[in-house]
Amino acid sequence: MPVTRRRFLTYLGVGSLALLSSARRGIAADIRPAATPPLPGFDPIPAVVAPGEADAVRLPVGFRSDLIAKWGDSLGSVGPYGPESFGFNCDFTAYLAADRLQGGANSSSGLLWVNHEVPDPKFVSGWQGGKKTGAMIEAEMLSVGGSIIAVRRSADGWQMVPGDPANRRVTGLYPEFTMTGPLAARIPAIRGTVGNCSGGVTPWGTILSCEEQWDSLYDNYGWHDTGKEPYSLAEHGWVVEVDPYGELPPQVHSSLGHFAHENCACTVGASGRLVVYMGDDTAGEHLYKFVSHDKLDLSAPRAEQRRLLTNGVLYVADLDRNCWHPLDLAANPKIAAMGRPAYQEQADLLLRPQAAAKGLGATPLDRPEDCEIHPLDGSLYLALTNNTAAGNWYGQLLRLIEEGDDAESLTFRWELFLTGGPESGVACPDNLCFDRQGNLWIATDFGGGPYQEFGSNGLFCVPTTGPAAGTAFQFLSGPNDCEICGPFFTPDEKTLFLSIQHPGSRSIPELEHYTSRWPQGAPDIPRPTVIAITGF
Repeated sequence: MPVTRRRFLTYLGVGSLALLSSARRGIAADIRPAATPPLPGFDPIPAVVAPGEADAVRLPVGFRSDLIAKWGDSLGSVGPYGPESFGFNCDFTAYLAADRLQGGANSSSGLLWVNHEVPDPKFVSGWQGGKKTGAMIEAEMLSVGGSIIAVRRSADGWQMVPGDPANRRVTGLYPEFTMTGPLAARIPAIRGTVGNCSGGVTPWGTILSCEEQWDSLYDNYGWHDTGKEPYSLAEHGWVVEVDPYGELPPQVHSSLGHFAHENCACTVGASGRLVVYMGDDTAGEHLYKFVSHDKLDLSAPRAEQRRLLTNGVLYVADLDRNCWHPLDLAANPKIAAMGRPAYQEQADLLLRPQAAAKGLGATPLDRPEDCEIHPLDGSLYLALTNNTAAGNWYGQLLRLIEEGDDAESLTFRWELFLTGGPESGVACPDNLCFDRQGNLWIATDFGGGPYQEFGSNGLFCVPTTGPAAGTAFQFLSGPNDCEICGPFFTPDEKTLFLSIQHPGSRSIPELEHYTSRWPQGAPDIPRPTVIAITGF
């Protein structure tokens, strides 16, 4: 069904002016077919069920979910603040095979990294208003960051392995991260990591965890009153790197820029340089990519491979001119001509890239969140979740094709892949992943108001080729008030890990009013949980 300008305006926020001009050129096209052919592999589930039946993870017949870890579960490890437990509001997940560093792809035993984005004070610290105590702030800061847990599949299903030597936490209070790149001289080290939303996996088997809501945690959660050293916003809002295998120390990479990072999608360009795509999850902000100066050598020690993230060029996307603008003072004289004295050094530019991006004509987008790379053709799929202030309630998905299918290219073309809304059945696409066949898996993030017809947030499978290309088939529906996050397959694609974030978020515990009791049911409170889905 072609997208007319009127239909396009219905779905697209007014901030995305470049998208509108490109649509007039006939680039964008809704490739969803008129018919809805069945998708092999599972029978799609209905979005909405009868009242009282929705507070659960619903899957197609033939599939099952195992609870891997829920908020508060003991890891069997001890950190600087005592025994460690699984954190709150799990988001990005990544499975790394136990034998990956030896070239293996074990799909039954490995390490699972899980981001923990933000706390909910009413559950985590018991805060009900007023000034927080130091103990409350400490509890909240210990609940975010990330968890590394050993997981194993047996005849009884998937389980965490409590007490495994690999189990440990990364929190808002520890460990200490070393800064790399142009900001290293100004901020040599940073304590902990916060606001960890989505992320990515590097070719050398480390995790890139992305700090998104770091500013709201300090401004709105009262974390300035920690009683410790003064906090600077420059300490967070970066991409941090953690090695689940424990060989490499944690680092923060300033070369990837300072903004509300959603995720990192890593690939290698035609010449062998590392390319990392990233979205700035804020209405009116941009899509970025980083291209390393040096080339990837997988035969080199892992400590040398990771240096690719310390030196390179950060670019921002212009969808009206179909090009990438370098955010580099030496390579782009237009930045120096902006008359912005704040950009005296490259470090200044990386610390405040948004203003320079706008000055160069980068495209403002409606919350550019997860972006992932198609495994067959190398194109980039980008989720624009929504922008309600601009009238874009349901979001859309864009597909970006680099010139010559080379991720290092400075020009590209793009198209609209899927429009969110009642016609597609998908509202507010957020996290993405691909399977080897090129099917796109979309996790959604909406709540209340005009979204009631979509039921609970869910996970959808969308073929990108063939007669069903662009058609969304619902695979999962989550518990009440939850968000679906972090889909990630094992190497054999027989297991899909998934985060169920903030179930029962609208609960009022002091009034004994809970909108969810998932996953354990009453009398327990709702708990963010990571699950493993099998049956593929």
